Amino acid sequence: MRGVALLATSLVVLLSLLGTGAAVSVAHPPGTSGAGPSPLPPIPLPAAGTTTWVVLVHGFDPEVDPVAFWYYGVDIYQQLVNSGYHVAVVSYYGTFTLALSTGTVYTDTSFFGTTNTPIEIVADELARSMKTVLGSQPYTLDLVGHSMGGLIVLYMLEHNRFPNVHLENVVFIGSPLGGAPVSQLQAYIRLSGYQASEMISGSPFLSALKYYFPPTKAFYSQTEWLVYAGDADPSWGWAVFHGPNDGLVSVLSDTTLGYNHLYFFPDLHMPFLDVYDPGHVSYGEDEHVALKLLANFAGQY
Repeated sequence: MRGVALLATSLVVLLSLLGTGAAVSVAHPPGTSGAGPSPLPPIPLPAAGTTTWVVLVHGFDPEVDPVAFWYYGVDIYQQLVNSGYHVAVVSYYGTFTLALSTGTVYTDTSFFGTTNTPIEIVADELARSMKTVLGSQPYTLDLVGHSMGGLIVLYMLEHNRFPNVHLENVVFIGSPLGGAPVSQLQAYIRLSGYQASEMISGSPFLSALKYYFPPTKAFYSQTEWLVYAGDADPSWGWAVFHGPNDGLVSVLSDTTLGYNHLYFFPDLHMPFLDVYDPGHVSYGEDEHVALKLLANFAGQY
């Protein structure tokens, strides 16, 4: 019992770092998405073939500014900008925003996201924002989702087509494509909300995600599907996952839908939190992750 209590305590600490969220009413009930914002004119883009947009989608983390994941540590956002990419950063807790490195910020004040807002609704909102802001001009696109952000990205692609876009890379960073067993402990570790239930292994949401993946992959036949998996395996990780894991998501879950390229990052850590070794939140702290992302986007696999 003492071991179980220690495990529960460790998980509470970890998820308090990740952000726990409050169970509040759904802003847009499942199947609806509100009226949306006033249309913005498409941003002028350079000629097709010379511009690549990178869209960064954060994960489940409503209380500690999840958008900061792309800026802290090794500053993945700035490294992408410095390398010549146009970058868009998504924020979906509270008012939805899509902030572009070109200076434009798309804001939908009719959308107020919480941990009870279905992943499907967030994904459809993201699709609408991209189509509104980027317009119908052809461009190259890389999508990067961390954790639950990967589920948002995949659902968006499965249910919203971008026919004028060359989708070059889709990167899932520690994404629970096969579910996160920790979600089943939500009553004990305060991982609350409808989004948590959708990430439980075997949930209807994840089953549907798996069902629609093959036709989506066929539609984007030129796309590279990449999985970044952490193998930090903190001291309590094996007891929960029974295999390699990053402290919150197992490698088995990361890879459940298959991939074109798989990369392991075994030493994820944040120096000031080494006692907990929360690898899942440390991808943004690891320069190896940023360098691999830049290499992959340059066509090096």
